[in-house]
Amino acid sequence: MPKMLLHELHPAVIHMPLALLPTATVADVIAVATGDRSWAKVGRRLWVAGTLSALFSGVAGLAASQEVKLDEPRARDMVFLHGLGNALITVGAVGVTLWRLARPPSLGQCLVGLMANAAAVYTATLGGKMVYELGVGINPMPVDAAAGTLKGPPLLSREAPKALVRDALHGVRWLFGRAVSLFSGVDPLASGAKGFGAGTEVPVVSGEPLPRASLAPLPHVPTV
Repeated sequence: MPKMLLHELHPAVIHMPLALLPTATVADVIAVATGDRSWAKVGRRLWVAGTLSALFSGVAGLAASQEVKLDEPRARDMVFLHGLGNALITVGAVGVTLWRLARPPSLGQCLVGLMANAAAVYTATLGGKMVYELGVGINPMPVDAAAGTLKGPPLLSREAPKALVRDALHGVRWLFGRAVSLFSGVDPLASGAKGFGAGTEVPVVSGEPLPRASLAPLPHVPTV
């Protein structure tokens, strides 16, 4: 029976904040529009649950960044933008949650929540592109491929908790180091890493564009 690996934890749990935080924002918008305190209470609880799940998903994501192969510059920088964006969104969610624990929802706070959720849609899109276009984190990728996985420990193994903490800390260091090299101009962002514009027309692996697949015509099946 195949075992779930540690780097697969992030895609398994990221759906929680992606569902809870927008729902919390909607509850707050309803509370502001109607003045209904019960909706304000629902929103506050959802903000707490969504933020806690975002923090856990973020730790899992930081660990996963050290357990997948990122030899291709576009994949590396797409992971960087995905991680940096999610880190900023999570910090914003923590701020909103602290605000909501002490105060009722406000129009300004609702606008901040809506913008954060819009940004989360973009970072989630990058996450999908990393996997479906570039093969980041996919186990069956060839050993010599620029993307794939480094085969971390099984999720339920004794090594997993230690590896989660260790790799998450390494992920923080990697994220910070990449940000320094990017914003200092030492290592510019790879073409196509933003998920749109130049460099995104054809998936890239090891610096060479993959040929576009051609579909052969289906054989004719005679009808009876």
